[in-house]
Amino acid sequence: MTVEDSKAPVPRVQLVIGIIRRGNEILLVRESLGAGGEILWSLPGGGIEDGELIHEALRRELQEETGLLVGDPVRTAFLIHTDSEQYPSALATAFEIDEWSGDVAPEDDDIKKAAFFPLPDALKLLGELDSATQREPIVGYLTGDVAPGTTWLYRNRGKEETLVARW
Repeated sequence: MTVEDSKAPVPRVQLVIGIIRRGNEILLVRESLGAGGEILWSLPGGGIEDGELIHEALRRELQEETGLLVGDPVRTAFLIHTDSEQYPSALATAFEIDEWSGDVAPEDDDIKKAAFFPLPDALKLLGELDSATQREPIVGYLTGDVAPGTTWLYRNRGKEETLVARW
């Protein structure tokens, strides 16, 4: 057995992201996302827990982060596959949600605020995300510059984020 073979397996990170619209507005959440812990706006979502199916995780995460009860997703917005030192082979999938009810009231202590923004304002706030891996797929999809269902592949080493492929 080599040293490589004896390494403990690294758990894979699987994330879900929800896109909730109200007319021409997009729901965003404010949380610590910046490289230095800055509080920034982004789409709601989070990790899939062991034993959860993707739509179950999406419902749970969106309820925790926004207070809303959501239905099943209606389409895949985009998929991000990232390889980084901290999270090798992390996979994040974003979904459009058409059915939702309730009032915006985050239940997750990590979420500082959740609010709907007109699309132009939301795009400006999302443009402030300091990570291309977080920013480019979201902004590309919401502006319509990138087709729904696009897959983004990133390899991140240190502070260098490289878009390897997109289709």
